[in-house]
Amino acid sequence: MSEPGEPRGRDPSGTIGRNLEPFLLIELLHGPSYGYDLIRRLADYGFRRASNEPGVVYKVLRSLEESGAIKSTWSTAGSGPARRYYELTDDGQQLLRRRARHLNRYRQRVERFLQVYTELTSEDFQDDHGEDDLVTAARPARRARG
Repeated sequence: MSEPGEPRGRDPSGTIGRNLEPFLLIELLHGPSYGYDLIRRLADYGFRRASNEPGVVYKVLRSLEESGAIKSTWSTAGSGPARRYYELTDDGQQLLRRRARHLNRYRQRVERFLQVYTELTSEDFQDDHGEDDLVTAARPARRARG
C-alpha cells in the first residue's frame, strides 16, 4: 500500500496483473514470444486495456521473470530493433497448472452464482454477450503457430 503523499499507480491492488498472468503463461506455452506480440494476443482474450496500457503487461512479465516462471533473452535476428523474447520455464508450467485449477474453481463459482441469480431474477445470460455484461464469453480464436 502507498504511503500518504506517494503517487498511486493505475493498478494499485495488482488485480489487472493477477488477471493477466495466466493468459500470458498460456500464450508462452505455445512458445517464446516478445512483449508486443503478447499484448496483441491478450486482446484476443478480451483484455483491451492491456494494449492501451502496455506498461502493466511489462510489469507482469518482469514479475514472472523475477519469480522464475519465465526467462527472457534478447534477439537481434531479422530487421528492426532487438526484441526481448520471453519463454516459459518448468516453474512457469507448474504455476500455469495451479492458475488453471484456480480459474476452473472460480468458473464453477461464477456458474453457480449466475444459476442462482437467474432463478431469483428470471434474467438469462445464456445468449447475452454484450460488452456491458459482468460475464462475457471471450474465447480467443485458435491460431496456427509456426
